[in-house]
Amino acid sequence: MPPAQPVAQPGPPGQPPLPQPGPPGQQLPPQWQPNPQAHPQPNPQAHHQAHPQPHPQSYPQPQAPQRAEPNWEALADRNAADGKRRRRLRALGVAVAVVLVGGLIAGGAVLLTKGGGDKPVAGPIASASNRPSSAASGAAPSAAATPGGNPSGTPGGAPDDPSRPIWEAATDPAPQDAGALFSALQVTVNGATWNRTFVSLDSPCWDGNSTTGGLGKVLGDQGCQKVLRATYVSGDSAVTVGVAVFDHKIQAETSMKSYTGHLKGAVAPGAPAFCATPGCTNTHNTLGRYAYFTVEGSAKGGDTADAAATAAAAGFGEHVKGQLLQRAKAASAAAPGAPGAPGAAAAG
Repeated sequence: MPPAQPVAQPGPPGQPPLPQPGPPGQQLPPQWQPNPQAHPQPNPQAHHQAHPQPHPQSYPQPQAPQRAEPNWEALADRNAADGKRRRRLRALGVAVAVVLVGGLIAGGAVLLTKGGGDKPVAGPIASASNRPSSAASGAAPSAAATPGGNPSGTPGGAPDDPSRPIWEAATDPAPQDAGALFSALQVTVNGATWNRTFVSLDSPCWDGNSTTGGLGKVLGDQGCQKVLRATYVSGDSAVTVGVAVFDHKIQAETSMKSYTGHLKGAVAPGAPAFCATPGCTNTHNTLGRYAYFTVEGSAKGGDTADAAATAAAAGFGEHVKGQLLQRAKAASAAAPGAPGAPGAAAAG
């Protein structure tokens, strides 16, 4: 019986079937010899390349937060706007302050107008004798005095200042006479009648006859020429008024910046002296080249205050001011070239 032929076994897909091994010693057909090239040996590197090793997964590294850069231009604009707003607020505050200060000054001027000096408001002034006082004669009311002595309505001494004719001796040549300046024999203040009891003219100003407490030296340092005084008495109350004469208004105003002491009470021979030393109530002010004063005390003498006299001080201050304005009016009328003045017709 012939030997059995080997049966081919199916090989891998796409390859010829594999023969079964025969008996020992039997040769395989050539087509069944193994071909090393036909079946290459596996390449470990190729296998390694075909199946790459997984790489460790990389994660993004955390980054530090970045600070936003400020907008310098916007900040500069904002600062500039804030600065403008602050400047506007400051300007507004200054304007409000100026308005408030102006109101306070105006209020002070009104109070001075009412008080006529350093004392309370006095009643109307009138004379009941041979010559009426300025208030009774309808003279124009005087303006409130300022610290420099100029009327409040004419700062710096404007040309329409009614006291301009008596700013200096050159335009105010009339003689200085106490009886003429204080010509009213009676003056009514606060409803009371005050009688003139004595007048005097003292020169020089610094000799101590008309002033006390250092006032004479203050007046003399500015070239005061003389002091005119008059005393008015009502009951037991007495008021002395006085006027110091200078060459120019600047001297009068400068002297009052160093005011000290006060006027002495002027008394007739044999009458009790009053206010001869410091201690009495008093007032002071200026108009043109004149400084004018009041001092108030008791007609019984001494240096004690008197309530009725103190209350009348402001009224007497206005009376003296009115008399000085009458002098200015007369000086203006007598000035060369003024209507009615001597030589005016010839000049025309």
